[in-house]
Amino acid sequence: MGEAAGIMFVISPIRYRWLNGVFRDMFANCKHIAIKGNAMPLSKPNPQPSLRLSNWLPYRLFIVATQIARPLEAFYGERFGLSQAGWRILATIAERTGSSAGEIGRACALDPFAVSRGIGQLVERGFAKRSTAKGDRRLASITITPKGRETFDDIATLGRAIEARLLAMLTNEERRAVGTALGKLEAESARIEVGGWHALLDGAA
Repeated sequence: MGEAAGIMFVISPIRYRWLNGVFRDMFANCKHIAIKGNAMPLSKPNPQPSLRLSNWLPYRLFIVATQIARPLEAFYGERFGLSQAGWRILATIAERTGSSAGEIGRACALDPFAVSRGIGQLVERGFAKRSTAKGDRRLASITITPKGRETFDDIATLGRAIEARLLAMLTNEERRAVGTALGKLEAESARIEVGGWHALLDGAA
């Protein structure tokens, strides 16, 4: 990977959670009115919008992430029967085996219910093993199995192929610039998430 090391095929949990939340809320209320069988927009577009979605940086990042995630999701879903949460947890324990459910949840940006279901899916398929400390399930550590490691490696091969296609579009200098820029954007997006929308509007006032 070399100079492209700053760009990982596993989407950053911070970036994924932030972008996913932004666009879930943004498009939740998008509706159309049916008029004589034709779908018509609810309102006419503003000729000079204050924010043009197609040019908005978070949206452009979201589109790239979504488009590359779809073939990866189709692959691990069809071949290994994994959900998105299951894959994210598998990728986490492949890197940090022996993690607790709480650590996995923070790393994957998943709620406790999704973590529990994802871990259960991995254990059921023999991809992970749950070890409980003194009968306390809350302190259980999740360890990847040899079968899970083999499965992760198969999915990672496709992930690296996707990344290679993207990086082939960039020069070495552009790759370094993208890696540096993404690091800065991840750090600032984390601060935005912590501060919340109140801080953003107060700062713009």
